[in-house]
Amino acid sequence: REAKKVLDTLETDDIPENRKVNVIAIMLEAFADFSGYEQISFSEENNPYEEYKEIEKNSYYGKLITNIFAGGTVSTERRFITGADVLPSLRKNVPSYARYFDEQGYRVEGSHPCYQWFYNRININENLGFEKYDFYENRYSELADGEIASDDILFAELYRDLMKSIDDNQLYFNFSVTYQNHGPYGTADWYGIPYVENKRFYKDEEYNILNNYFGGIKSTGIELQKFINTIDSLESPTVVIAFGDHKPWLGDGNSVYEMLDIKFDLQTEEGIENYYSTPYFIHANNSAKSVLGNEFVGKGPTISPNYLMNEFFKLANWGGPSFMKVANQIKKYIPIVTNGIFYENRKYTNELSEEGQKKWDEYKNIEHYYLNDYSIE
Repeated sequence: REAKKVLDTLETDDIPENRKVNVIAIMLEAFADFSGYEQISFSEENNPYEEYKEIEKNSYYGKLITNIFAGGTVSTERRFITGADVLPSLRKNVPSYARYFDEQGYRVEGSHPCYQWFYNRININENLGFEKYDFYENRYSELADGEIASDDILFAELYRDLMKSIDDNQLYFNFSVTYQNHGPYGTADWYGIPYVENKRFYKDEEYNILNNYFGGIKSTGIELQKFINTIDSLESPTVVIAFGDHKPWLGDGNSVYEMLDIKFDLQTEEGIENYYSTPYFIHANNSAKSVLGNEFVGKGPTISPNYLMNEFFKLANWGGPSFMKVANQIKKYIPIVTNGIFYENRKYTNELSEEGQKKWDEYKNIEHYYLNDYSIE
């Protein structure tokens, strides 16, 4: 009753008609930023992050702290689309941002070039409110000659779907998940290009794993930059939100991380961020900047994936769903939570303060009601 009272009091705000923009969200498989590690030196001619860093310069960007490592993609995916920290079974219709955009008059779609049965996306994405979701079976197998489509195919199809909606004079929301650069990364040389300098203490097999991973990062960065450039050329106001789902697998027993001396001590801030951090950016074309009255540039906060939409709605000056307003309140005090680790009072902790625990318990009660008992027709 208390949870319902809070949500009913806050209410859901519609997006003003004169402030609506197209929104394309892309979760990038195993995309992590290793450019800040001194023990890794990149090739000047083939820097794997060159394109991505150019995008960051013209975007609002920051770090996510996920709750998964080297797998479990669906956790980051569904935390983002629901805005919730912990998820129910999703075997019935549940509230989500896909459903919110549908209620705001948007065409709501998505794509994943891998198999529809994986993580039961074929059923759960419908329960999340997607009108249409394309997979390997019904779209991408044919486009990729029976293979799982890479980013050059996926991003081109996302642009094609966006343009179809624009031509139909229909606002568009799309949340898609890539597959390119999924691990494991081979111990043989895949590319014949040194993306990272081979230092004396590197072992051959571990070096190849690392270099192969960065080859995939380079490819994704190139395609992502092409996609952003096409979005920037549009007169239709459009925003792109992109983020990594988790840190990559890099060798059995984390052998590459050990070779690089990247610490995973989860009792320290360094270890937590080494283990769980991925990048995000929010990019607006000039039309969207004009409509929303924001340049969408600069460094954003480090947050959990379920708060990323909150960050975009804040930049867009949209009120959003009632649950987002609840999440905004807890986000001020606890902007990060991962597997029992909280970020409170500017530090990571396994135990919240008395006030923080009270606020967290209140939030979790509302979250539970919202996801399990909230009425959806």
